[in-house]
Amino acid sequence: MKESLKKIIKMGSFQTEAIIIKQFDLGESDKIITCYTKDYGKIRAVARGVRMSKSPISGTVLPFNYNYMVFYQGRSMPRINQVKNIYSFTELRENLKKMAYASYMAEFVEKVGLENAPNQALFSLLLSNFYQLLKAGNDELKYIDLIFNIKVLAILGIKPELEHCVICNRELNYYQQNIFNIEHGGLECQDCYKEHRDETDIYRYFVLGETIQIIKKILGNGIQPLLNIKISDRACQEIEQLIRNFTIFHLDIKLNSCEFLNMIKKLG
Repeated sequence: MKESLKKIIKMGSFQTEAIIIKQFDLGESDKIITCYTKDYGKIRAVARGVRMSKSPISGTVLPFNYNYMVFYQGRSMPRINQVKNIYSFTELRENLKKMAYASYMAEFVEKVGLENAPNQALFSLLLSNFYQLLKAGNDELKYIDLIFNIKVLAILGIKPELEHCVICNRELNYYQQNIFNIEHGGLECQDCYKEHRDETDIYRYFVLGETIQIIKKILGNGIQPLLNIKISDRACQEIEQLIRNFTIFHLDIKLNSCEFLNMIKKLG
């Protein structure tokens, strides 16, 4: 699959739907734009003259924009030839809280997305979450964030095991306190915890039964059921801590935007 995509790109121009996830200056007038595309995965491309006042595409390659884009593959890096904006997501750039969440999601996809390796589920997740952020009130933003983080893990094939013990494979019942083993990727039964408790305690977390049920609901039902139910503050905090640490351990990535997002959350 990767080889066939490379052959297509080498032929010259190619086009696809794309979400702008990152940009930085190149020289006096150009920018390098990182997009996550529907058909080619992550693409880094040069936007010539985009920093000049008369550039016809300067307003279309802003962060979070959803575009239809035409690229030309040069000798090294692709060049952006044409851009037709589909949706601008202006509010995600102008609203500080929503910008923090959108920046985090964009950076997450930039880190885990691969070049010449399309993942349409990941593309759709990012796009749908941008739309959800746009419509959401401030009290709903944290729910969208939780859903995004859990869904990314599922798409990448590393979702947590919640049905059986990750040590002995015994089917589990949920209690007021449950043991989640970050290192082994899911829940651990009481017996295995007692037997192995001194080995990897730094990777074990005690979590509410509510926390486990909410994670299962997100994995099974998506965003709509979650926004219609009440989640306790404690369960929300547990899910956030659990999934963040799970992601760091299993994906080994550090997101610069996470610190900014945490600061915005503390401001309320």
